[in-house]
Amino acid sequence: MSVEISLELHQIEERALDHIFYRGVSLYESDAIFLPVRRGNQLSAMCVGKSAAAYRVTASFDETGSLTTHCTCPYDWGGDCKHIIALLITYLLQPEVFRTGAALREELMSLDKQDLVDIVEQMIARYTGLEDIVESMINDAPNES
Repeated sequence: MSVEISLELHQIEERALDHIFYRGVSLYESDAIFLPVRRGNQLSAMCVGKSAAAYRVTASFDETGSLTTHCTCPYDWGGDCKHIIALLITYLLQPEVFRTGAALREELMSLDKQDLVDIVEQMIARYTGLEDIVESMINDAPNES
């Protein structure tokens, strides 16, 4: 069930330190947010970064409108980072740029087994260390006999 995502600029501003908020505005103005998607109550995108090519940012709204955010950047100085602020401002001012998708689980469930295996193999080839994680998860999975 999807809730209405309602945001106002002052609410976004309150989530960050003043100078971080303005850095987030700057990122928004420079089109740093890319691949934006809305899946139900969650917004996600990539954001151009300084220390990395890009950071993954997410914002999830619960049924009361409460907001939980996450970014893969190392920011840890209070409030949301500039990348999250840029994501939220992008949604506030340009919600039409967000592709609408089904929940990821639903999309994965709609694929056949071979397509899933192909996706996992491509991910393993692209991301160092992922093969060890996948093998560990397979070995830890309960046996269905």
